[in-house]
Amino acid sequence: MVGAFATVYTFATIPSIFLIERENEDNAKGAAVVFPFITFFAFTLLPLLWIYPPEINPLSTRTLIASTCANWICNFALVLFTPLVADHSPRSVDLFFALFKFIGLIFGVFFYVETAGRQLGEVDRIYAKAHIEGKMAWRVAQDMPKLNFEEIVQQFRGLGLDTNELAAHEKIELGLNSNSGQELEEVREK
Repeated sequence: MVGAFATVYTFATIPSIFLIERENEDNAKGAAVVFPFITFFAFTLLPLLWIYPPEINPLSTRTLIASTCANWICNFALVLFTPLVADHSPRSVDLFFALFKFIGLIFGVFFYVETAGRQLGEVDRIYAKAHIEGKMAWRVAQDMPKLNFEEIVQQFRGLGLDTNELAAHEKIELGLNSNSGQELEEVREK
């Protein structure tokens, strides 16, 4: 959150520097504000773009590299539209980015959960429980203690999300199991 606040602040101060000192040789102050932004962004928010999406996506969709595709599409849009906006109003570019950073900050506070110390299955369970109960995921995560693997499996079964039989069928179809019929029977017995 420190990085989000710092990037919003740095982008919001750039236009004010240029508005106060128009056409002055000290306009380098505005450029100097960009360096703290890059520093805060690089050390706090940039890694999140690559680390957090795989942690919150379920295992079944993680292989589809959805987070990487979304990241590339957003980068493409940024590179495509920034020059167009800058041509029409150079000072509004920084306010535009500050606005979107602020929206991202609000989104992060209300829709993301802290994944530190939690297993991947536990994060999946947090979002599943939030969806089923109609609550915000961060509230579910606050109320839910950190679980071990057995507790996670029990919670998934309680929510009706047991995927053992589905996984056994997929293993058989892909030929990943040497005794295919035996494992499926074991799953059905449980």
